[in-house]
Amino acid sequence: MRRFFSTVSLRFRDMADVTAEYQAVARIPTPISAFIANQCADDGKIPTGDHSSPRSFLVRATWSQRDLVRMEKSTTLKSYLVKVNRAGVVEKMQLGVGTDNSSEKVVAYSKDGSLKAVLTKFKPKKSDEEKEVIEIHSSVGKVATNDLTATKRHGKFYFDGELGSFHLAPSEDRESTHVLYVAEKYHPKSDSFFSVIANQFPDDPELRNKSIGTEFEYRDDWGEQLQKKNQPVMCILDWNDNHVSILQNIPEGISPGQPIWTPDGTGVVFVGYDHAPERLGLVYCPIRKSRLYHLAIGQSKMALPLTFIDLAVRTPRFSPDGKSLIYLETEVGGPHFRALRLMKIDCSAGSFAAPSVVVPVPESPVKATDFPGLYSQTFPTRCWSADNKRVVMSTAWRSTHQIIAINVKTKAVISLTTGDLIKTLPKWEVLDVSDDLIIASASSPSVCPCVYCARLPEAGAEASIVWTLLDQGGGTDVTVDKEVGLIDWGVEVIKHKKSGLDFEAIWVRPSLKQKHPVILWPHGGPHSVIAAGFDIFVHTLVRLDFAVIFVNYRGSVGFGESNLRSLLGKIGENDVEDCFRALDVLLGKWNLTEGETDILVQGGSHGGFLAAHLIGQFPGIFRACCLRNPVINLASMFGTTDIPDWTYVEAGFDYHYDNPPITPPYLELLKHSPIAHAEKVTTPTLILLGEKDRRVPPGQGMEFYRALKLLNVPTKVIRYPECDHPIAEVDAESDSFVHMVKWFQQFGRK
Repeated sequence: MRRFFSTVSLRFRDMADVTAEYQAVARIPTPISAFIANQCADDGKIPTGDHSSPRSFLVRATWSQRDLVRMEKSTTLKSYLVKVNRAGVVEKMQLGVGTDNSSEKVVAYSKDGSLKAVLTKFKPKKSDEEKEVIEIHSSVGKVATNDLTATKRHGKFYFDGELGSFHLAPSEDRESTHVLYVAEKYHPKSDSFFSVIANQFPDDPELRNKSIGTEFEYRDDWGEQLQKKNQPVMCILDWNDNHVSILQNIPEGISPGQPIWTPDGTGVVFVGYDHAPERLGLVYCPIRKSRLYHLAIGQSKMALPLTFIDLAVRTPRFSPDGKSLIYLETEVGGPHFRALRLMKIDCSAGSFAAPSVVVPVPESPVKATDFPGLYSQTFPTRCWSADNKRVVMSTAWRSTHQIIAINVKTKAVISLTTGDLIKTLPKWEVLDVSDDLIIASASSPSVCPCVYCARLPEAGAEASIVWTLLDQGGGTDVTVDKEVGLIDWGVEVIKHKKSGLDFEAIWVRPSLKQKHPVILWPHGGPHSVIAAGFDIFVHTLVRLDFAVIFVNYRGSVGFGESNLRSLLGKIGENDVEDCFRALDVLLGKWNLTEGETDILVQGGSHGGFLAAHLIGQFPGIFRACCLRNPVINLASMFGTTDIPDWTYVEAGFDYHYDNPPITPPYLELLKHSPIAHAEKVTTPTLILLGEKDRRVPPGQGMEFYRALKLLNVPTKVIRYPECDHPIAEVDAESDSFVHMVKWFQQFGRK
């Protein structure tokens, strides 16, 4: 094995070395989903609900990897046998090798796992038209193939997590043949005003009004990563006869999304997003005006609202017995991400009670171990315990991501990943829950993503939970195992004396204590958080002898609402101060000074906003800077972003959603912006832009580029034509990493 760290600081690596390091880390797989199926006792009988006898479960997990040859992400399906008794997991084994399932864009299983629905895309031979197809698989093989494109009942299928859905109908007798999903409303193909059709039938009102001359007409959509999603429709496919029904009786002025079946399969519950007077970005924004609705299928009644007006709701989930419906709720507007409430609606014989609060937004936590609130935008598809009393989910908790169990009866919140476990593996994510078996992923900055399993103990005994490693994933690679010992990491708690609030910095660096270059890396949002988990960029940077400091500054989620809201009206001040303070604290801890090593900075979105502020407010400190889709000028961003309300709220103003402002307070927005400090910048700056970014349009980065060029500051722009805000396409993501390292090496000390 090649030694990645040496006793001498390796500041310069040639590009072949950099790309080789990146390739080695990029191949590490990440678990993205799981499904627990085929539950039976050792005697072969279906269990009755008690845990007295051992039971076996078939678990399927999907792992994602970057393929740098095809320049795409591929997925692998792996299967495991897990045996559980009252004490927990007693036996587990992987069944054979994994199989490539990259063609499966979305997957849904029947309740008992006997049927599998798959959405795939393909181009038929001698055709340029891409088809969307739903396939149904059973134990005997493929039993149905349904061409959605050919039906012309709707437009493109919705794959996203904000509006999309894909569920097989519930059925105890395995006879259901229905699939619920969401797609774009059907829009007839438009022809030019000068087409043969337009001139042959000039008096046809259907052609004149709907399909002639509309090919370039703009339709409002739901913004970043939801381009061309204007009017979703809920669809039901009967895969037995290839018939698609579009659900009607939806109130005017709403866009339906996230539908789920009612437990008896006679209706659906869905989120209705209000799209008047304007559609604002949904991705990363669980604050959009919406209500839960119930729609009875096959009846003429309008969908019935289940929740109150002027609130924002999301992710409905029924309990296994169908008697409880939970969802997440918050007020409309304000910070785009914050603590949400867990709500519950009691259900009986098709009727729904008024909502009640299960988990409110708590007062600000006093200790780090105090529950800070629900900082999660979703539940797993299956999240209930077998006793119908508890919900299992993941949530941000300071600089960790923990799994919690919420008792909907007692309203108690219990962490299932506490103590030494969370110190060793700080980042956890629930993948599936069924019959009290939990499948979850876990990682740390030095441990590749793994899959763990556990049996959920009875209510009140959750602290006795025992987690068992099911699959090490990339950690089974001997090379990766050895590297774990070559990486140091930790979490530094930093107190802000004046406010009494604290924040945290996650640091990752080579374990050999050479004087390594240091990259300061604030997160975006600003109301988000970085959990101390595995990251391919960071892992590769440490292999290249860089140290990285992530800053969860005041205003990050997971630290309580007082901490979060302290940033409103203070962006460009408090967050910048915290980032520089974290850098100062850790340099002191490592006995490093700016004169002894290269201090670098990089960030994306609001993290780019902070990086640009830092090189303007602290000129001469940072030797090089890398910005990814940065916010540069709030005043100019207001009229071009899909979230104009963000610029108002973060600058300390109220945004009135029923009467949106047309002209913002330009001077006040400008005062908070990095562009106000541009004339002081001397740091060479690389700017990486996604040309399809609707959240922070590329014009923001270009403003900064122009300013630096005029100031004769070394600067460079890389634009990625197919990328939106995250710059997550495999080819662009890998290219952006190499460009960043090249830039840091070019302007660092040789």
